[in-house]
Amino acid sequence: MTDRQPAVAAAEPARPPNIWRAVLFSVVVAPFHTYWLIHLEIVRGTGFASTVSLFFNVILTLVVLVALNVPLRRYLPRHALTRPELVTVYIMLSLVTCLCSIDMMKPLICLMPWAREYATAENRWEQLFFRQLPQQWIVQDPVAVRAYYEGGTSFYRPEFLGAWLQPVLLWVAFIVALTWVMLCLNVLIRRRWMDHERLTYPIALLPFELTEPTGAFYRQRMMWLGFAVAGAYDLLNGLHSLWPVIPALNLQNFYLHPYLRSAPWNAIGWTPLTLFPFVVGMGYLLPIELLMSFWVFFGVWKLESVAAKSLGLPLGRHQWPFFDEQALGCYLAIVAFALFAMRGHLREVLRECLSGRSDVAPGDPFSYRTAFWGALIGCGVLVAFLLQAGMPLWSAIAFFVLYYLIALCITRMRAQFGPPVHDLHFVGPDQTLTSVLGSRAFSLRSLTALTYLYWFNRAYRSHPMPHQMETLKMCRRGEIIPRGIAIAMVVAVLVGALAHFWSYLHIAYDLGAARKMVGWGTYGYSREAFARLEGWIMAPSSPNPQMIGAILWGFVSTLALMGLQARVVWLPLHPLGYAISNGWSAHWTYSSLFVAWALKATISRYWGHKGYLNALPFFLGLILGEFVVGGLWTVVGTVTGLPTFSFWRG
Repeated sequence: MTDRQPAVAAAEPARPPNIWRAVLFSVVVAPFHTYWLIHLEIVRGTGFASTVSLFFNVILTLVVLVALNVPLRRYLPRHALTRPELVTVYIMLSLVTCLCSIDMMKPLICLMPWAREYATAENRWEQLFFRQLPQQWIVQDPVAVRAYYEGGTSFYRPEFLGAWLQPVLLWVAFIVALTWVMLCLNVLIRRRWMDHERLTYPIALLPFELTEPTGAFYRQRMMWLGFAVAGAYDLLNGLHSLWPVIPALNLQNFYLHPYLRSAPWNAIGWTPLTLFPFVVGMGYLLPIELLMSFWVFFGVWKLESVAAKSLGLPLGRHQWPFFDEQALGCYLAIVAFALFAMRGHLREVLRECLSGRSDVAPGDPFSYRTAFWGALIGCGVLVAFLLQAGMPLWSAIAFFVLYYLIALCITRMRAQFGPPVHDLHFVGPDQTLTSVLGSRAFSLRSLTALTYLYWFNRAYRSHPMPHQMETLKMCRRGEIIPRGIAIAMVVAVLVGALAHFWSYLHIAYDLGAARKMVGWGTYGYSREAFARLEGWIMAPSSPNPQMIGAILWGFVSTLALMGLQARVVWLPLHPLGYAISNGWSAHWTYSSLFVAWALKATISRYWGHKGYLNALPFFLGLILGEFVVGGLWTVVGTVTGLPTFSFWRG
């Protein structure tokens, strides 16, 4: 995304934007979005809106608003939404979707009643760790817990509401503090990344173009051609799901691993071969060397499994080839390099904060001083939350230092390159600290508390921090004053968290979390977390040298690749491809990104930069067409209960 300002400012209504109107609209719409996503990802299990960098449900809502805005601009211009208002709706619903995702609050609710329901005489949980449970974080009333899993009743009975009230309010406060610190950190680094390094923020390009006030984006023929290609693909497959007599063109059902059954090649494991039009469109926005690196390193990861099996090494999670630990080392190297490169900027920030100055720079919602002390206060609240659960001060601080380093890395990756997916499964601070230091270094109470922090550290596919930064970029490019939008972000987190608790519990007490809510988020996350806790208790571990070595290997090899790329300018491999190409979502996207690489390389080779720019609307149309048509199929399925086409499974 460039900083070129469109010459369309005169087309914007003369009246100032009413941000609070957009905030009110988003607050009203938020419960519907949470209800929709829970049905989509948990009840129906037919698609996952929250596992890619750009959320189709938010883009679809934005398109509907823009369409409704056309007659309003013409006949009732005083009531038409301005670009700042549309951007406000976009970021608020994006943050609501982040919170509602299968990598944040869905597993949180899954964890809260689990210990009470699944403690048995055989697993001896009551003797092992019940005394160490953070009572204020969980639901303990056995009647309320049983009704949650069985369903067939109403959540609004006083005894059920009372059982959930305290832990819900505590977790909402925790979530607000967690995302508030992210916003403060974004303010502290925004000027360096946005105004000095001029990072491109590709993920923000489509929503920014959708809100363009003159509608020039919608008059591009190439965009509509891409829209037609992706939309026709999803329309055909959607009709086939309702009427099988209609032929389908589903490119999601091919797999490589059934053809490699002999050892050691069968170690490649599950390997789909898919084509998603919107991933091709998002891939076109990435640099060619990153696109190539993604599928090259995906093959390298697979060959590592083959090599490990050839050598007779044990394969599996937290075993050879230690994929997740290597990826964590990559992430830490990327963020370490980014922080080192901006060390001068950080010194200036610290000097300004300590000097007492409170100037607000253009593009910032508040001053460095407010951001600095706001981040410290927010971190203090978070650390106090863990101390109250029995964790010692050093481990609470170490936990959040590592967590925010990962958050900064994800934000940096998306600001600079905009990868469509970023997983980093199973190596959050909870797992990393117990692997590096050994579970023996932690008390039973600390290990139990870490188990209840698994919900936002299992994976990092839908992370709030990069969405905040991308919105600040949209404000900067569109000359939008970000102060009101920053307040809207805080409101979105508060309202989104409450709306998600309400939607999920309303559905669970009606359908039954153990009966008709079939998604992984109703049981799988808790089963993983408590199985890990049992392992920590039954088999206390010392520091794991193999995991430590894998993290160091990923760290050192990423720095080496960075150095090599800086000296060998023609090297087509980028270290970010090494970091993000081994996760669950990478398996779904590598083949589509290969297609994007082939198309972009061909266009750039024969038609140059001008050809790239001329083709760009087509690929944005691919994204938009799949998000609109495919997204509408999810609405149809949610409303009617019919089995409709799911355009994304990752």
